[in-house]
Amino acid sequence: MAALAFMPPTVRAEDAVPKAAIQWPLTYLKADQVWQHTKGAGVTVGLVDSGVSPLGDTRDNLLPGADFSLGPDSTGIAHVDTDIDSHGTTMDVLIAGTGAGDGLHGLAPEAKILPVRMQQEDGSDPVHIADAIKYAVTQHVKVINMSLGTADTPGMAAAVKQAEAADIVVVAAAGNFGTEHVIIPAAYPGVVAAGAIDDTGARWSGSSYGPQVSLTAPGVGIPVEDASGIPKTSKGTSEASAYVTASVALIRSMHPDWTAGQTIRALLATATKAGGASGLQRDDAYGYGIVNPLAALNVGAPVAKDNPLLPGAAPLAASLPAPAPVPVASTGAAPGTSATPAQSSPAHMATEALKGSSKAAATAKTSLLPSRRDKILAAFAAVVVLALLLWLVAGGLKRRADRRNRIWR
Repeated sequence: MAALAFMPPTVRAEDAVPKAAIQWPLTYLKADQVWQHTKGAGVTVGLVDSGVSPLGDTRDNLLPGADFSLGPDSTGIAHVDTDIDSHGTTMDVLIAGTGAGDGLHGLAPEAKILPVRMQQEDGSDPVHIADAIKYAVTQHVKVINMSLGTADTPGMAAAVKQAEAADIVVVAAAGNFGTEHVIIPAAYPGVVAAGAIDDTGARWSGSSYGPQVSLTAPGVGIPVEDASGIPKTSKGTSEASAYVTASVALIRSMHPDWTAGQTIRALLATATKAGGASGLQRDDAYGYGIVNPLAALNVGAPVAKDNPLLPGAAPLAASLPAPAPVPVASTGAAPGTSATPAQSSPAHMATEALKGSSKAAATAKTSLLPSRRDKILAAFAAVVVLALLLWLVAGGLKRRADRRNRIWR
């Protein structure tokens, strides 16, 4: 039997907070700066979970979705008062909450959520989860979030591989056992397994750890809402996986041409180091570090395009800063037309570059001639004026001397 991250989010009545509460994870992850680049528009997140209730801050980003909680065939859409557990609604709010009314903001507030319901309140099995994953793949999502734990079965493993083969980033919660045991599906090769940290950047004691952990993210004292819209706080690797998923959505929104592997490489290479690791090192508690979406959005495209978390992949390399935009030279073509293939060839481009540089040099040389001529004329005029002044002074002195000589004579 499966369970959402093998545990529902830890929520207590005394944890209730106003909806206007400051969302510390957004401050921690520099959301205000991130949103100057992108808010996740154009990306659909497959949320394999308990469904999503259409609240004020979730309604606008919800797609119809599907419900596989009763079997291999969908029995309807995955929201409209079906989220008995509240877990899926919580994940939606953290990933893509729009902040409508007094609601909460997700880290990727313009991303769309495709809710794929795979269990009811009493849980479900790997077969239903696998069917939910396969459905999400057919809907061409860019990232799948699974803040859940289940049994390791051939069907589950095959469904995750199918998603990865479809160029989808799969993110899953590492688990809330606080032991060296990362749960399924987070433990599968290629999956971005998320652990949890608190607001000091320290690993949450309940966060499972191990060699499969890829990244960590905020997961303690997180302002959320349940399926009825009641504000609470929660903690767990589910919440952490939501922020990692949102980070993926942001990158895939800004770089729609990047592969899933390039997206993962950018996130791993730019993660904030913790636990004593440095460079591209990782450790079992924090993975490659704490997710840093702002840093990942400011790097160029990774050279290797495969998923670095899969066996046999190219080594993870440090990400270089994004190249500065290069002005596009005009081809001289009329508006609405394009250059011919010959005009776009490397040889033609090189020739045009040489012509352009020669023309620029000739223009610069020509522009220098008036400047030099003006300087020569100005110098000549100054000499003439100076000579005239000297002549006048000499004449005056001569006349004065003549007057004195007449007096003494």
